[in-house]
Amino acid sequence: MHVTDTAEHPSLGVLDIGSNTVRLVLFRRLSSNLTPEWLNWKEVFNMREPCALGEGLALTGEMKAANLAHAVRAIRDFRRALVEQAPDTHLEVLATAAVRDASNADRLIQVINRAFGAPPRVLSGEEEARYATLGVIYGKQNAEGLFADLGGGSLELGLSENGPLTSLPIGVVRLRELSKGKTLKARKAVGKALKPVSFIERARGGTLHLVGGSWRHLAALHRLLRNEPLPQLIEGYSVDANKIRNFAGRVAREKPTRLKPYLRRPDRASTLPFAALVLRRLIRQSGAAKVRFSQYGIREGLLVDWLRSRAYLKPADDRQFWLNLEDIDPNLS
Repeated sequence: MHVTDTAEHPSLGVLDIGSNTVRLVLFRRLSSNLTPEWLNWKEVFNMREPCALGEGLALTGEMKAANLAHAVRAIRDFRRALVEQAPDTHLEVLATAAVRDASNADRLIQVINRAFGAPPRVLSGEEEARYATLGVIYGKQNAEGLFADLGGGSLELGLSENGPLTSLPIGVVRLRELSKGKTLKARKAVGKALKPVSFIERARGGTLHLVGGSWRHLAALHRLLRNEPLPQLIEGYSVDANKIRNFAGRVAREKPTRLKPYLRRPDRASTLPFAALVLRRLIRQSGAAKVRFSQYGIREGLLVDWLRSRAYLKPADDRQFWLNLEDIDPNLS
């Protein structure tokens, strides 16, 4: 599929360098009569590669060399796809917890700088939380409650769009590694991290909005075991908080080998019990009455932010990146 751009409305793209996955998403303006403006923009292209940049980071402070090389190959492939599919795309390269925390992140930052003509934008935890909140709003206008984005390296929390934000080092990969796979140890770490976050309790009786691949897989598993049809997108799936908390307890106690056959992406099986632990604690501490799963996250949140400010029409620092195909780093390929 070739993405057709116009001078007035180029494709808007996000290359998201995450702790689990590197993903390229392109959005196009497919209509003009909807309000708010972001409803006219839809995802038209999506490539993902599970590079596991956060693997081992909690123990060594560094991204593994093999995983870095995997990410470099993915970045090269994604850049080639941009040249072929949408060379006039306005692109933002975002990096999250793994790049933010790794002592050897400069190697990957230099690769991206050479590949796209500018370094990635390394988000702070608070920026991640804000974009995750806006991503939920992309799918559900006027969404209110507690917003929680769980990744491999961190958990981002926000209380509505203009409320307090925070980031905690309890992503699912980090939890699994620091606890050495021990559920009790991981549960204590989750409780210790979440207990001081007092604004969580202000969501009592409201909705807990969940963002991230781990929780989408948990929602899909819940639907599957209830013999409900599995949609292509999990967006908007809502469940009574106590019911999903009980279900999460079952998942937290389950062995990954038993979870694998039921998941669309079996590689999630090793971290899903830790996502379930975080969810159980969030429901208990928040007192939320309902849990709602969102298909959308920081990429859609960035789109909402762009369209509100029309910033993509006047890039502040020329993030209309060059899309050349020269070699980027033979030592990492």
